[in-house]
Amino acid sequence: MFQSRSLWFLFLALIIIQSCKSSKEFSGFSYDPEGATETITKQIEPQYKHTIGIASDGVWLSNEFKGARLNNFYKANDTLYQAVIEPENSPINNSPWYAFKAWAAVDTTVWIKLSYKHGEHRYVPKLSKDGTSWKRINPQDYRLSRRDSSAFLRLSLDKTPLWVSAQELRTQQWFAQWADSMARQSFITQDTIGYSHQQRPIRRLAITEVPDDEERGVVIITGRLHPPEVTGNMAAFAFLEELASDSELAQNFRQNFEVITYPFANPDGVQNGHWRHNAGGVDLNRDWKNFNQPETQSIRDDLYSRLKNNAKAKVYYGIDFHSTDENIFYPINREVETFPDDFTYRWLDAIMADFPGINFTVEPFDTSSPITKNWIYHTFGADAVTYEVDDRADRNELEKISRRAAQLMMQQLLEVNS
Repeated sequence: MFQSRSLWFLFLALIIIQSCKSSKEFSGFSYDPEGATETITKQIEPQYKHTIGIASDGVWLSNEFKGARLNNFYKANDTLYQAVIEPENSPINNSPWYAFKAWAAVDTTVWIKLSYKHGEHRYVPKLSKDGTSWKRINPQDYRLSRRDSSAFLRLSLDKTPLWVSAQELRTQQWFAQWADSMARQSFITQDTIGYSHQQRPIRRLAITEVPDDEERGVVIITGRLHPPEVTGNMAAFAFLEELASDSELAQNFRQNFEVITYPFANPDGVQNGHWRHNAGGVDLNRDWKNFNQPETQSIRDDLYSRLKNNAKAKVYYGIDFHSTDENIFYPINREVETFPDDFTYRWLDAIMADFPGINFTVEPFDTSSPITKNWIYHTFGADAVTYEVDDRADRNELEKISRRAAQLMMQQLLEVNS
């Protein structure tokens, strides 16, 4: 009897321990700052728009355009100028976006130090003379400071403004032109499904050739939740363009599946040159549980209305495009049963087999965090992945990989659906 009572208490203790483990609130990833999952609107510091000049030298910098980030500019000494870059609020992940125009009254070469508050230099500068065509700064004109995590740029200036940016500028206007061009195709519809804090539209594109009254599989694609993650944005657009191509594979896919995509989910953050957050001072990829922000609310409500009680639509997959310092995929842990089961791993194996010279990292996570892919899994039971693209990725190679990844996904989903 003593043994049976001991076993009973051990069983009870295990239940209590397991209960405590399963109810523990997710408080952030190791790289998240404190409070990242607290998504009630927070105070931000609006960026003051101005042109700052060193009149005696005839050198000016400006942040008077969409997507800019420059908080201050001054002359540090006889040979060095300093540009100060600050985030929208803090604490914040280390994604210090910067973008400004620079010019001079007469042809000159200057050194400018990029110094940061609440962050360390991350992005290799991109230069442009028109804000459209960009090239990476020459290595001899760029150096990092080991002492204070800043960067030094040597710029050749004249009267024509030189655009200097962490990544290529892809603002709301750029997205709208791309989305309008996509929507000219008969099988793509575009709608505004809500508005951001600052009343910018949240747009949805739907890509399908399945008649409304027929059954279809569904793929959900999101992107640009974090403003500086431009390479992820490029990958998403190339991916979507391949799904909308006139290839036999894409046509077959569209006759069986619908792609519902929100590829520009944080327009306020992009337009205001934010490092990470929306105009509510929140990381939108931590708001997929409480839905305190209008952007995540709009996407959730739109997907609920289209899919939740729709017997003719079954969600097969979800992809959330991002960028970081390497090519990395974050799938759901393999032991978690999804539909289609094990799809992500089979898809990623095929991608990596096609590009053996490219380094890809696969790092599975559980489904406890309040991020996009986990919400897709918890809501629809579907497999999903966070697709991260290297900040420094070669742009042509990036597009090639993205288009091939789209082809492989279509092939494999059609096989699952057959």
